[in-house]
Amino acid sequence: MASKYSSEPGREPRNGYLLVPTARNGHGVSLAISGEIDISNAEAFTEEVRLLFNGGNGEMTLNLQHCVFIDSAGIRALVVLAQEQQARGRTLKLSGVTGEPERVLRLSGLLDSGLLEEGLTSNQQSPT
Repeated sequence: MASKYSSEPGREPRNGYLLVPTARNGHGVSLAISGEIDISNAEAFTEEVRLLFNGGNGEMTLNLQHCVFIDSAGIRALVVLAQEQQARGRTLKLSGVTGEPERVLRLSGLLDSGLLEEGLTSNQQSPT
């Protein structure tokens, strides 16, 4: 039975989240996140993202469109990952940030910190 967080048929989240590589090319690596990033899985999440970003060049993107919850441990994981990418001369970009995760990330100040680059959320319009 597929989970409501699963972004691929037959793929179930481990530890409350699922990471699915959506692109890996000369311009960077993109990962789609489904589920929750919280104190119970933030360390495993960080390690898995590191492994999937390993060897990538350019922009590293985390698509949070299907991420339904993030707590302070998840925010810390994003900060650590962004700092690591910055130290390598890369950018960590978030895309698809909506709902409760967007609210929490805005309240934390992370989206306005300059550490991360934020892509368009589903409730924003692109400039014309």
